[in-house]
Amino acid sequence: MKDPKVLVVGINPWIDNTGINTLINFFDGWDKDSLAHLYTRSGMPNTKICDRFFRISEPKVLKSILKRGIKTGESVPNSDNAGQSADENKIYKKKRGSFTALCREAVWLLGKWKTKELDSFLTEYDADVLFFPVYSNVYMCRLQNYIAKKTNKPVILYSSDDNYSYKCIAKDPFSLLHRFWLRQQEKKLFKRADKVMVITPKQKEEYDRIFGVDSVVLTKGVDFSNCPFVQRPVADPVRIVYTGKLIIGRWKTLAAIADVLGEINKERCRFALDIYTTDEPTGEQRAALNRNGSQIKGALTLSEVQNVQAQADILVFVESLEKKYKNAARLSFSTKITDYLKSGKCILAIGDKDIAPIDYFVRYDSAVTATSYLEIKEKLKMLADDTSIISEYSQKAYACGKDHHDKAEIDRILRTVIMTVVRKNR
Repeated sequence: MKDPKVLVVGINPWIDNTGINTLINFFDGWDKDSLAHLYTRSGMPNTKICDRFFRISEPKVLKSILKRGIKTGESVPNSDNAGQSADENKIYKKKRGSFTALCREAVWLLGKWKTKELDSFLTEYDADVLFFPVYSNVYMCRLQNYIAKKTNKPVILYSSDDNYSYKCIAKDPFSLLHRFWLRQQEKKLFKRADKVMVITPKQKEEYDRIFGVDSVVLTKGVDFSNCPFVQRPVADPVRIVYTGKLIIGRWKTLAAIADVLGEINKERCRFALDIYTTDEPTGEQRAALNRNGSQIKGALTLSEVQNVQAQADILVFVESLEKKYKNAARLSFSTKITDYLKSGKCILAIGDKDIAPIDYFVRYDSAVTATSYLEIKEKLKMLADDTSIISEYSQKAYACGKDHHDKAEIDRILRTVIMTVVRKNR
């Protein structure tokens, strides 16, 4: 039987072999003729999973405020010249505050995006079901609500972060105003939803309570069929690897590891921490991280990341323990986690006990966890005193990955949800 026609409405163009690939991972087994993607960046897609795309260009929406005749939406093909322009990359990568976020929402409020081109695409494609990732942007909620109302098709929401509570935002007036506005639009989305999917058990418990739903947990799937667990001897010195950003206080957590290594490596180098990041470290960060067997190594390509992780004994997952940042990833679940689990390496996970990733690792006993600076010291000394624990948690991480993130099971869950929603609305 042919797959139901799904329209996914998101922000970024779909591009294979990038770090932004969760939605591609979800739908890579779907019938290409039954999948379309509508997005709001101005770049071009390049993916094998889909051939039908509609782009509402955000820069053109901005221009339409003054030039009402400008065409903001159009169907676009797959392209070898995928991604954003250099200027657009600079805009999106630049750190933006809450006032800037409100200005962006004003652009979409005043700009022209409800067009005949958009309406024609929606009518022509005639989706069986709408799949809406939930974002922290008011304009995206407004766009999704418009499409749901215009098409009168069943809606599946997928929430992968805390885009509703006030816990993870700054308490300045602009942030509070933006979150208040966002919550109003999200309430409308959740009222329209035929099914809600979330990324972690913790988020399921919270959202089921808030919205009165019975949500389904769905994370990025991993193919374990050609990836057997291999127990490797622990190296001497033990090699700890971090691959990721230094932002939102994460570097201070890594610096705390370096502090402890100063004690562990006092007589000889027993642990070495290699930090690979695309961020350009400040002088303060270099001084805090390049010491006691810890060293910043620079950036890696995706393939290089896999090779480096394969040579590691311990993979580090860190979030900030600072009060200012500790809730930044409160309900998120990094795709890095599933990659770590697949690797069959011991995971050292550090973060506040209330955030979803730490809750997950504790819930499934799949990592050595530390929820305070004191615990970082305790857990690292424990691993130094008994390296067999590293081997034990390598096995636990891999088993957790197979039990909860096997690609075949993730595909089955998604397909079951979509088919059930479509059948109920026929």
